[in-house]
Amino acid sequence: MKTAIMYGAGNIGRGFIGKVFADSGYEVCFLDIMQEIIDEMNARGQYHVHIVSNAETVDTVVKPVRAVNSLTEQAIDEIVNCDIMATAVGVNVLPKIAPVIAKGMVARMERTGKPLDIILCENQLGADELMQGWIYERLNDEQKAWAEKNLGLVEASIGRMVPPLTPEMRAQDKLLICVEPYSELPVDKNAFRGEIPDLVGLIPYTPFEFYIKRKLFLHNGGHALCAYLGYEKGYEYIWQAIADPEIYEAAKASMMTSAHALVAKFGEGVRSNVESNVTDLLFRFQNKALKDTVARVGADPVRKLRKNDRIVGAALFAIEQGVDPSPIVKGIAAALRFDREEDATAPEIQKALKEQGLDYVLAHYMGLTPDEPLYGMIKAACEA
Repeated sequence: MKTAIMYGAGNIGRGFIGKVFADSGYEVCFLDIMQEIIDEMNARGQYHVHIVSNAETVDTVVKPVRAVNSLTEQAIDEIVNCDIMATAVGVNVLPKIAPVIAKGMVARMERTGKPLDIILCENQLGADELMQGWIYERLNDEQKAWAEKNLGLVEASIGRMVPPLTPEMRAQDKLLICVEPYSELPVDKNAFRGEIPDLVGLIPYTPFEFYIKRKLFLHNGGHALCAYLGYEKGYEYIWQAIADPEIYEAAKASMMTSAHALVAKFGEGVRSNVESNVTDLLFRFQNKALKDTVARVGADPVRKLRKNDRIVGAALFAIEQGVDPSPIVKGIAAALRFDREEDATAPEIQKALKEQGLDYVLAHYMGLTPDEPLYGMIKAACEA
């Protein structure tokens, strides 16, 4: 049986990619440092994933699985002998796992010489370049030359949403994960060094920039707009916000603006793709079983208002493609009114607005200058 390594046994690792590997006929070996999870997985050899929607909950079993502590020599051996590998650890953890991957790659080069493809499921722009830098720090010139031809760092666009579990559910089953039905896995087709694996839901695509921007501007951008407009109306959950006709239409208009910009950039061939994605997302946001809160989706406006992120970035992209960003600007203005005191960074934005003014926030947090069209559009929307 073919073996897949899933580095990271968290929500995406267990709930999405590990399940994809198992459903595609692989034995799945998880690498992690959570000994409790490792022991439980090895004792059972399987775990449950609940696929949840407004219509039903479907219980599925993921097997065969096992787990290895990533800090052990066995982890290196697993990397040497696997057929495919993926990471889902969070971008902040990638530098910490790079040494293990580097050691495994070098051992693989010396023992088998087979190419190693790693699907990076981190939803981070340029995750492949970042990971390459952290791995190459630990390689000599000969090893780097081998890696150039044989190490595939494959970006993925992760769109599957994973709802939180209740304390009762966690206590009942340590390995249980709940996920939404959506399970497409777009990946960078050109990044593979070995044969592209036959995985359930895999969409190898080039240029992959299209899927990176589609996820960030349509999914993340539309989600954020729902959260910020929903917060203003006092809604707790995203499904409540999207059920509001005014918010629904605002989200749709914002997402369609980004969709038109994507068509302008990548051509008419992607029109049906992006338009169906907008329709699908508006439906998926209504999933009550996700229990997705306005507070979580709107959290950390300092990050979400950066010029290369989901809403300011989407507006700038629209302008770049000759598309009017006004519907997206509505979301930016709402984000600037997100004054949730319990949030990690919302109070910082509110303090800056109060003490230093909107111009400071536009420059300091969004990186915009007064001569940019978006600068004036945001000011006009906030002062209306």
